[in-house]
Amino acid sequence: MFEKLNFSMNKVYPTLVVSTMSSGKSTLINAIVGSELLPSMNRACTARAVAILDNDMKSNFEVHAVDNNGVYSHIDKASKKIVVDFNKSKDISEMIIEGEIRGIRNSKKSMLLIDTPGINNSMDMSHEIVTKKVLDEYPEGLILYVINAQQIGTYDDKSFLKVVAKKIRDNPQFSILFAINKMDLIDPAKEKPDELIANCRKYIESNGIENPRIIPVSAESALLFKKVLLGIELSEIEEENFLRNYRYFKREGFSLQDYISVPRRENLEEIITVDGNEYTRAQIFAALENTGLPFLEKQIDETLVRSLKMQAPRITVKKKPKCEKTTKHVSNTKRKNREKQGDKNHG
Repeated sequence: MFEKLNFSMNKVYPTLVVSTMSSGKSTLINAIVGSELLPSMNRACTARAVAILDNDMKSNFEVHAVDNNGVYSHIDKASKKIVVDFNKSKDISEMIIEGEIRGIRNSKKSMLLIDTPGINNSMDMSHEIVTKKVLDEYPEGLILYVINAQQIGTYDDKSFLKVVAKKIRDNPQFSILFAINKMDLIDPAKEKPDELIANCRKYIESNGIENPRIIPVSAESALLFKKVLLGIELSEIEEENFLRNYRYFKREGFSLQDYISVPRRENLEEIITVDGNEYTRAQIFAALENTGLPFLEKQIDETLVRSLKMQAPRITVKKKPKCEKTTKHVSNTKRKNREKQGDKNHG
């Protein structure tokens, strides 16, 4: 992957985002990125692997692409339409979107976030082939496995989970992180979140992955909160969803975690108006915190840092060359001669 773009994989840490269809995978990636770069609909909308490279030096997201003839092209500003066209195009061979992913730190390596097709598209069996091919291409990295909170343990998911479990067993350099998405659609009166997570843990462990890291999230809510904090205008429907999700995640005593990845340099008392209602930045930050996304970003970030520590260069102590002993002997001889000469002068 990305051979024609002359792109060095030694400087990136691949994060492969995988799932069955309708898990909210693309929405989750958009939430992490903080921008709607990927199409997200109920039907399958990712037909090919789409990569987003984290570059903190970029002010916006741009596109690098190569066609089947090896001709390179560059687009200054990425958009959802460009990704849709890429999925449909038979002429474009490879494409990378490059820009700053705010919730993830970069050090010696940059994160390469890869969106893969949903593996259970009955209309196009090539989706599963593409995803498995992407999994086979990388010797190390992080697999971010997204599960729909309303569809835990489906036949398709179980089959694919076993494939991923084998990948983890065969490749110790790979880590895996589970995001249980669409938690905002779970009615706590009917199913308690802690019981849902416990059942999910049993399901994952029964399919070959021990001690899984599981993070419940609401990608849609997190994306809306981030868009408001970044000053991105919401549509009329998004404003309605914002109000519903804000009320859901600002309930007293309800919180998934207490980590916020969006920089807090701004004035937290600044007033933001959405659909005629006023909120402070601090209030929306608190709601974003409860969606689980910032904690997921933190786990991705920590996995990247751990991988770099494991890859720390070894220091090799070279044997002293034989001539060094001779040099040392000559130096000692010269020093002794100087001492003798000094004694004669004093005498």
